[in-house]
Formats: sequence, structure tokens, C-alpha cells
Amino acid sequence: MKKLIAVLAAGVLVLSMASVASAGKPKKVHDSFGASLLPFPKLAAWGDVLGLTAPGCAAGQEGMHWVGQEFTSPGKGTLRVYMEGFTGDHDLYVVIDDAYIRSENGQVPVGTTDVAPPEEEITVPLKKGQKITMIACNWLGEPEVEAHYEGTFK
Repeated sequence: MKKLIAVLAAGVLVLSMASVASAGKPKKVHDSFGASLLPFPKLAAWGDVLGLTAPGCAAGQEGMHWVGQEFTSPGKGTLRVYMEGFTGDHDLYVVIDDAYIRSENGQVPVGTTDVAPPEEEITVPLKKGQKITMIACNWLGEPEVEAHYEGTFK
């Protein structure tokens, strides 16, 4: 009986040490989302400025002009959302509490010859359990839109 109690106590001790060790480990997140989308080259309007409409190509139709991915933070940390290497002009948004964080670099010259490289990026600090929506859209580019997100959370 004493051996059984000693074995059980040792097992409980090992399990509790393992749970404490894993609780301190940061959780890493890395994933992608995307779709084949039609261009929606909506220029800024008063509705964007006043917050009445979604900005840029995010004002188009979901699944046709933009694709979204919801994310719930597994802990406190920073999430990086990015796109790179695309052809044309794609944009990226993160929606937090109905507010849009934007990455709308101009890869297509509109009245100028300055063209941004094919990349968009947004970095946001998040609290544990915070919910956001990431949006990738085709403003005026090739149909294939792919966004990536990564972060480390405690």
C-alpha cells in the first residue's frame, strides 16, 4: 500500500511539474488564408473618412473582392499579418472593435510613377481572448490573394 501511495504521489508531482513548465512556454502561431478574388478599385470616399463604409477594396463583397479570417488571441502578444510577392495591388486590413487598421500601399501608379513593392503588413498588440478579423483584398491585381499571420503569445 505504501508503494502504491508513493507511486501515485510521484505521478501527481510529475504531472504538476509538467503543467507548470508548459504554462510558461509561449504559444507560437503561424498560418495563412486566401482566395481567388476579383479587383475592386474603390477610391477613398467620405463614407470611408466618416467610418460609414469599409475602406478600399474591403467595401466590396466578401468572397468576391475580399477574404476574411477571424482570430482569437491565445494570450498576450503581438500578431503580424502580411502579404508579399503578389502582382498588382492588394490591400490588407485588421478589424478590431469595428475600427480598421490599414495597409494600403499603392502598387499601381495612380497619377504618379511611384509604385510600392508588392507587400503589405500590419502588426497589432493583442490581449488574451481578444477577437479580430483579418481581411485581404484585391484592389487592382491578379486574382490570387494570400495573407499570412504569425505571432508569439504568453
